[in-house]
Amino acid sequence: MTQQFDIIIVGGGMVGATLACALAKTGQFSVAVVEAFPLLRKQASGKTNGKQGQNELPAYTPSYDARSTALSEGSCRMLAGLGLLAAINERAEVIKQIHVSDQGKFGVTRISCDEEEVESFGRVVENPWFGQVLINALHDHEGITLFSPAKVVALVAENTAEENSSGAVQVQVDTENGPLNLKADLLVAADGEESACCRYLHIDKAVHDYGQSALVANLTPVKAHQNIAYERFTESGPMALLPLVDDRFALVFTVPANDSDYYLNMDDRAFIKAVNERIGGRVGGFNKVGERACYPLKLMRAKEQIRPACVVLGNAAHSLHPVAGQGLNLSLRDVAFLSSTLSAAKKNGQHIGSLPVLESYLNTRALDQETTIQFSDKLMRLFSNNSAFLSAGRNLGMVALDLWPGGKKILTRHAMGLSAGIPDL
Repeated sequence: MTQQFDIIIVGGGMVGATLACALAKTGQFSVAVVEAFPLLRKQASGKTNGKQGQNELPAYTPSYDARSTALSEGSCRMLAGLGLLAAINERAEVIKQIHVSDQGKFGVTRISCDEEEVESFGRVVENPWFGQVLINALHDHEGITLFSPAKVVALVAENTAEENSSGAVQVQVDTENGPLNLKADLLVAADGEESACCRYLHIDKAVHDYGQSALVANLTPVKAHQNIAYERFTESGPMALLPLVDDRFALVFTVPANDSDYYLNMDDRAFIKAVNERIGGRVGGFNKVGERACYPLKLMRAKEQIRPACVVLGNAAHSLHPVAGQGLNLSLRDVAFLSSTLSAAKKNGQHIGSLPVLESYLNTRALDQETTIQFSDKLMRLFSNNSAFLSAGRNLGMVALDLWPGGKKILTRHAMGLSAGIPDL
């Protein structure tokens, strides 16, 4: 027996789950979400009464781990439109100031909400919490059917979805209760960098290995963080400290790939000292560090993001260096535009899997994607180059930017995800 849906989303992580919620909110689509890991519903409550660990959350997909996410103001507005931001805010911390510096150099840029006349630059939330909010929403929406745990074992996409055709995709899924056959007008592959859907569809990817790893951990500073986010460029790569609830920082520390084990195996005191040295003592030191983890850093782009009846989304479409925290926010903008495009096509009687409809979506995203990817890539390369000439130039640039309000505003709007515009959801 085959179950029919309008749209099948493979991948129930942050991007796939947000898209499912956006599509379900329109009331126009029947949506299936296929996720290999068990997505368990649990009452999300951020009330901890000042004590850590009272609100233990269940196991998550790989994107729902110990890492944290900096949601830009644009992403927050989008999530508010989906009715999700209030729950996220229970365990999210706002960013009120951004401090950018280069280790051992004089150049510094400071950006504040008051100067830019905005309420906040965004919010920082731990992935397990963000994940639980999304999981609950998947269970709550009547238009979403969740298959979890379930694994895609076969995929066939008809290559005939033109303007008025009935092109479709068929997916075979293994579940705990046996195999299932699913069919839809459109497949969305949101199943991560190692996308099984892309393998089945023979969609290649272009990969640049930075030769770096991102070391992540939560840190408790000696002094309150005052809602300041720090971006520090060091000889080993960029480092970020992002304000978290309970007066903690989320650390993203870029190190050469060959050095990752060295930092992972340090005792806590030595690790705290290393972080404090690289941030230049700006936060006054740290009392405690949590569990550390490491992730390899690559720039990955799928060579095709659309085909008849198929869209590639999230990390399956593009995976960025974490400098400036643009990766997920870019994908959430993709979600907003894809949902808006599909909704308009449905209203106009177009086949949502047709190539003209999907090309329309991709055309709206091309400039923002290219600009954001190049910005992250070039910024990382510029501040990882130890050339004396470039070092002097980038420090003069930071001083100039600190003194040029117009330049700050342009950079800030881009970092906030507002320059591309986001459709109402």
